This record gives sequence, C-alpha cells and structure tokens, in this order.
Amino acid sequence: MGFGTLFIGYFFLINISYYAYTDIIAGMVMLLGLYKLSEVNKSFKYGSFAAIAFSAVALFEFFVSFISLFGSFDWIDMAMPYASSLRYAVIFILSYFILGGIADVAKEVKASALHTTAKASVPLSSIFLIYAAFELPFISTIFGKATAYIFFALLLSVFAFTVSNLVTIYKAYMQICMPEDLKKNPKQSKFEFMNKFYDSIEKKSQEYAKYKLEKKQNKNNKRKK
Repeated sequence: MGFGTLFIGYFFLINISYYAYTDIIAGMVMLLGLYKLSEVNKSFKYGSFAAIAFSAVALFEFFVSFISLFGSFDWIDMAMPYASSLRYAVIFILSYFILGGIADVAKEVKASALHTTAKASVPLSSIFLIYAAFELPFISTIFGKATAYIFFALLLSVFAFTVSNLVTIYKAYMQICMPEDLKKNPKQSKFEFMNKFYDSIEKKSQEYAKYKLEKKQNKNNKRKK
C-alpha cells in the first residue's frame, strides 16, 4: 500500500503546466503513502512532514489560481513566482527523503540495484532546488538573455528526473513489501523463470517485513516493562 500510494501521488508531479489544480491531490496522496511507510524508515517519516508542507503550498496555489479566474490582481502576479519557487524547494525535500528512504530499505533487503539507483539519485534531487532558484524574478537580471535557455534546459531536466524517480518508486513497490503484504498471495506468471524471480523478491521482502515486525514488537515489550 505504501509505495503504491506514494507512486500515485508522485505521478501527479509530472504535471508541469497546470499543477495548481493537481498539487493538492498529489500532496494528500503522497502524505498517505509516506505516513504508512514511516513505520519502516525515518526518512519516510521526515518525508511525510514535507508532504504536509507541500499540501499547504498546494492549497495556496489553488486558492490564488481560483481567485485569478475573476480578474487580474497585482498581488497575485507578484506572489506566484515566489509560490512556485517554494513549491520546487519543497519537492526537493520530498524527493530527498523519499529516495533516501528507498536506498536504506533496499540495502536492508539486499536489493543492490535498487539501492544503487536510489542512492545515486539523492544528490541529483538538487535539480529541483536549482529550478526553484530560477523561478525567482530577480534571476533574469543576473543571467540576462541566457535565462530563457537555462530555464528551458532545467525544465526538461526536472521532468526527466521526476520520471526517473517514478521508475525508482515503482521498483520499490515491486521489490519491497510492507508487513501487511505478508498475507497476500505471491504473484504467478505463465513463465517459470518469472515465478522464480517473484519468489526471490517475495522471500527477501518477507524476511525484511518479519524483521521490522519483530523489531516493533520488541520495542513495544520494552515500553510495557
């Protein structure tokens, strides 16, 4: 449930044109997924706080966009670039903790390829922070005519990195299961080699889920004592 819900919420970030109308959905869905994953790793817990902040920014964006339907206001024109900059800054924090959490959990379940990909993507999250800086009005006075070309290149980079993160989250969904997933039946394929592959993933995931359950139970027992 956790990674699947997170994937759906993060998917809405692909919308780079009319995000003011979809960000509130993205924020709430990601918060739901990260809240569930917070039981597994602290990075996801910190990510859930970032999702709350993102939802707050999204609510402001939606309000401003709704008001602008009734006319043009100077304060809206002045506020939007800063709101957009704040949006991408929060997405940076979100992505940083999401990828960091996936890297940690993938290492624990010995999903080496996923661990390497997620860990390498963590510092690349700074692309959102760079883009956030270029959303600020005064940047154009620094770079002059080159601003438009740099901005376009950054926009493409942000879109590509968002898609890359979606692939990483999807792989986490496929290779890492939550404790409640232990009750589900393993996936079956018509091809025997695929069944063996799923069995291998299922075994690693169950071992990790059992480990987390035992750890949580021991923690609760200590509290009772």
